[in-house]
Formats: sequence, structure tokens, C-alpha cells
Amino acid sequence: MFRFQREQVSFDVSGTMFGGQPGRRAPVMIGSVYYPGHSIVLDRKAGKVDIEKLEERVSRAEDCARGFQQGHGCMAYLDHVDAVHGLLSSLSDASCGPILIDSPDPRVKLKALEEAESMGVSSRVIYNSLHVGSPPEEWSSLVEHGVDSSVVMAFDPGDLTVKGRIYLLDNGGRLLRKGLLDTAEEFGIKRPLIDLAATSFDQSAGSALRALTVAKAKWGLPSGMALHNTVETWSPFQEMDDEGKKLFRYVDTAAVTVAMMSGADWVMYGALESSQRVLHAAAFTSGVMAQAVEDIW
Repeated sequence: MFRFQREQVSFDVSGTMFGGQPGRRAPVMIGSVYYPGHSIVLDRKAGKVDIEKLEERVSRAEDCARGFQQGHGCMAYLDHVDAVHGLLSSLSDASCGPILIDSPDPRVKLKALEEAESMGVSSRVIYNSLHVGSPPEEWSSLVEHGVDSSVVMAFDPGDLTVKGRIYLLDNGGRLLRKGLLDTAEEFGIKRPLIDLAATSFDQSAGSALRALTVAKAKWGLPSGMALHNTVETWSPFQEMDDEGKKLFRYVDTAAVTVAMMSGADWVMYGALESSQRVLHAAAFTSGVMAQAVEDIW
């Protein structure tokens, strides 16, 4: 276990603290809702959801996290402009924590920023994400709608090494004229969350873990990842039948704890329905990490 010499910055988003020394504060766990195939979504294009099921699952996750003194947030996957209002308002009512906005379509994310502002929940929003391909108008749209927190993605498709990730954040690497973190500050992002970009297994996903410790040592900013995404790209998973793939729920959980042991301040763990399994494992990991650092404070 380790202690960073650099002062570790903490951010408050909707009463949830992100950042800190490993073992001193439990990482924030982030579960996904409205993902493709999510059973609680009744109409993806109209934004209709089963409110009762949504509230029950969000409450179960947040109650469990609260009991373990963990932070918790929800990431909303949005893929239709017309659905944004219904999906976002339902989640903001059901949850009391941070809301991450995610979509493959920039138009949908812009609509989500507009809706969040009109609902008065911009301070709860974390944009997911700003990256090397984000145009200036996407960066500027955040502060225009009162959002000053965003995930900053350290992914250089041409350099998947630790250095590639860190240089992109620091000075733009080979792709940008300035680093992503400086750009974020320039565009009014006061609460950046560094994502060290866990890639597919055969693209050196493990280097994201070491890059995470380097990032925290260099900047002290809240850092994390979605290492669970790597599990589905691991060759043994690809070779399993549907029944066998159920075993990989536990590998998903292991991915969360591996990220935590590398110093992650926040971890995306996948479907919200996994919350009980993941949060219990995360609580145990946080507990032993706290014991491990007792004598270095």
C-alpha cells in the first residue's frame, strides 16, 4: 500500500466526495442505467421508464453504499434526443447522488445539458466525457449550461502506453497542442475526473492501472476507470457459452477491486443491478486498504 506525496485534491459533487489518499476514503462507485437492453426502459425513443423499478434499484444501491460509507453515482446512457427529458428527470428524482451523462451522440449530450439546466440539477452533473476527439463547441457547451465537472479521458489511440496516457493529459502528446487538463481548465472545468481509459485486454489494458498511480502522483486529481469493460474482451470470456459467461460476473467484481487497489478514487462498475455484489466487495477492499495505511499516517 502507498501514500502519495502530492496533495490529493477532493471534489464535492452532489454531496459525494471524489478524491483522496488510498485507504483514507472509500472510492465512489458508479453504476449504469438506461444501457442498451436495460429492462427498466419501456420506450427508448420516448424516454419512458418503469419508475417503480428504477427507484427500487437506485435506492437499493444508494442505501447499501451509505451503509458502507461509500459514495455512489449513476451514469445515464442516453441515445435519443427525444428521450432525454424523460430519462434524465426520472433519474434525478430517483437518485440523490451525482449523475453522469453518457451518449455516443454529441447532440444527445448537448440536449442533456440543456435539460439539466432547466431542471436545476447542473451542479449534480458530471459530463462523460471530454477526450482527444471532442470539438471546441462541445467543451464550451458545458460551462454555458452550468456544468463544471467532467470526466477527462486519457486515451491516445496511437499510444496505449502509460506515457501515452500521461502525455496526452500533460501536454497533448502527439495529437494536441496542449494537454487535456489545461484545456479543461481553460473551458471552465473546475472539477475534472481523470479516466485512465481501460482498453480491451489485448491493447495493454493493464497499463491504465499504472497510469492511474502516475496521474495521482503528478496532479493529485480524482482518478479512476471502468476496468470492468475490459472483462468482455478477454479471450476466455469470448469462448464461453451464455451459461459460462455468468461466471464472469465475479471477474467483473474482481476488476473493480483491482482498480481500487491501484488507488482509484472512483470506479464505474457496470449495470446498476450489480450494485449489491460489487458494493460488498468494494467495502471489504476499502476496509483492508484502510488497515494497510494505518501506520503511515
